[in-house]
Amino acid sequence: MRVFIACSANQTIDKKYIELAEKVSEIFAIKEFDLMFGAANYSMMGSCYKTFVKYKRKVFAYTCPKYERDFKKLKKAKCVKVLDTLERFRKLYFRSDFIIILPGGIGSLAEFSSALEEYRASGGNKRIILYNYEGYYDGLIRWIKDNIETGFFIDDLNDCYSIVSNLEELESIVDNYKINMNLSKKIEREAK
Repeated sequence: MRVFIACSANQTIDKKYIELAEKVSEIFAIKEFDLMFGAANYSMMGSCYKTFVKYKRKVFAYTCPKYERDFKKLKKAKCVKVLDTLERFRKLYFRSDFIIILPGGIGSLAEFSSALEEYRASGGNKRIILYNYEGYYDGLIRWIKDNIETGFFIDDLNDCYSIVSNLEELESIVDNYKINMNLSKKIEREAK
């Protein structure tokens, strides 16, 4: 299974976010997920990369020409250059099984919005998690709620994703996801 982790690559953020990325990555790597990400070896993205490598999991890094230089420091990753961030998102979305949005900037926000819209448009076969670490996404969550109430968003938008605010909640969701995936695979095998 593959997890797409969206998060910051900004080098000026507080160290606590980099530590969060490591802890989240550890949960997924220990549970035998491989990493799909936006190809940076620093900040939160770098923490994800290093953690998955440490646990000997596969890493798939996607980026556009502007950030291609980052590939040089991702020696343990399968690096894929794409035309632009739209193609990057498309590949990350469709090639992953699970998506988690950690604190991040405009790229992470775009990936969250795109994931929700693609989930709604394509019938939703992904698990999408918004990690609201220390209230980081409180404003976004309020904005979504307000837009549902005013009719700009349909009220089933909340069915497209889950919100977690700590590692225990995340781990529980990942465990349940793996159980359900294993059960689905077993049913498919028995049906053949």
